[in-house]
Amino acid sequence: MIPLDEAYIVLVEDDVDARLVALELLRNAGAGYCYARKAADSAVLLAKNLRRVDLFLVDINMPVKSGYQFLEEIRSDDKLHDAKIVAVSAGTLSDAVERAKESGFDGFISKPLNPNQFATQVQSILNGETIWE
Repeated sequence: MIPLDEAYIVLVEDDVDARLVALELLRNAGAGYCYARKAADSAVLLAKNLRRVDLFLVDINMPVKSGYQFLEEIRSDDKLHDAKIVAVSAGTLSDAVERAKESGFDGFISKPLNPNQFATQVQSILNGETIWE
């Protein structure tokens, strides 16, 4: 179990508004080490330079490198492979959730983010629970 205020979280989201909303929700809930990047490649570079990463929150549908490609890269990295990786997507269809499960994501949070639930969802994931909603 990692408390939200001690967790190192990296958000990978290409949409600036969605990125700012997620960061604000996390920080308002007490997240102390929360970082965001708009592209997968820059998120990987950032993560490799952090002390550790406990959780990646990753938009599945990004230009250049998808969330699925990002997942593969992180899972094959010696330093980062143990971090939890949660898909964040506007698609809540069961197909999207099922594909995320089959691909090896540790959870799925649908967009738009629910301001009343997001921090609780993230803390649940940090506690070792799986979220598929």
